[in-house]
Amino acid sequence: MAEHDPVKTLLEKTEKAGVAMLATTDSGGRIVSRPMAIQEIEPDHTIWFITRVSTTKIGEVTGSQPVNVTVAEKGFWASITGTATVEGDVERKKRYWSKTTEAFFGESQPEDSDIVLLKVDPDTGEYWDSPGLPATVVEVIKGMVSDEPARPGESNTVEL
Repeated sequence: MAEHDPVKTLLEKTEKAGVAMLATTDSGGRIVSRPMAIQEIEPDHTIWFITRVSTTKIGEVTGSQPVNVTVAEKGFWASITGTATVEGDVERKKRYWSKTTEAFFGESQPEDSDIVLLKVDPDTGEYWDSPGLPATVVEVIKGMVSDEPARPGESNTVEL
């Protein structure tokens, strides 16, 4: 039987979600979150987004401030912490460019200097994975009628 890999579960299900909330800290110390399309999660765990350099989030990720990437998708919730940097790799931008990307960036092209990549290098992650509503209900009922706590899914914290 294959051993369960929590890191693989976290990263594959996060990438499959497709959209994450990216949280940064503004100059006043407030946490600010916004939805971002996940372009790719590489085997080394790097998470890639595409954005405009003129957005406020770019100023909030300079200087190695921590960021948080969260997803919530059909019984799966994840929180990944790390640091973000800005890159201008035109070939990578071209690789991520699609009709969907064009819908967000209008007349811009991957070669435009205002279009940049946001690279998140994760440190740690935590996830909660539920087998679905029926199984969760059964577990909660079992917890209510027995001395055993409900175990409605899996939760793991991992170093990335």
